Amino acid sequence: MKTTFTLLAALLLVGCAGKAPPDHELYLLRSDSANRFDAGDQTATIGIGSLRVASYLDQPGLVLETSDGSINAGRYNQWAEPLRESLRAVLANDIANATGKPVRARSYGETNWKLHTKQLIDVSIEQMHGTAQGQAMLVAYWAIIDPNARSIVSEHEFSATESLSTSGYPALVEAHKQLLQSLANKIADSLE
Repeated sequence: MKTTFTLLAALLLVGCAGKAPPDHELYLLRSDSANRFDAGDQTATIGIGSLRVASYLDQPGLVLETSDGSINAGRYNQWAEPLRESLRAVLANDIANATGKPVRARSYGETNWKLHTKQLIDVSIEQMHGTAQGQAMLVAYWAIIDPNARSIVSEHEFSATESLSTSGYPALVEAHKQLLQSLANKIADSLE
């Protein structure tokens, strides 16, 4: 009995040793354009207010929709940092480049920074995943807020897909960046 167990355990170890674990890939979501906002710049009149991501996206794995309509999060293909943090930085940078004005992404420790802005942008990312048809999909909503009047100036929506240039997660990340650039351009157009 003891010999059988030892032999079985040895066979399992040999079998497992022959299979290499899959590579774990981490992806950064970054803007392709240079950052146009210096954290010490107090002249920013536009700021990213709240940024919400759908709960199915609020996890590390890149998300793919399968042909049967289910959603799978990548176990070995993940974002290198929380998606909402990357989205905040990418959108602020791309909106700044589209408007030619600095856009503040974070408080940088200043508690009343929103009082120094003329417009806040609240963003909600409802869908951001790869589709079974080889595309990246992005559905987002945003509101332009007047922080002094504490009122919504306007509300908008964005929905688009981008075909992947090749198969694989790197192409999905690149397509997401292109969609986010398009979203940033639409947001910039909606600002006064």
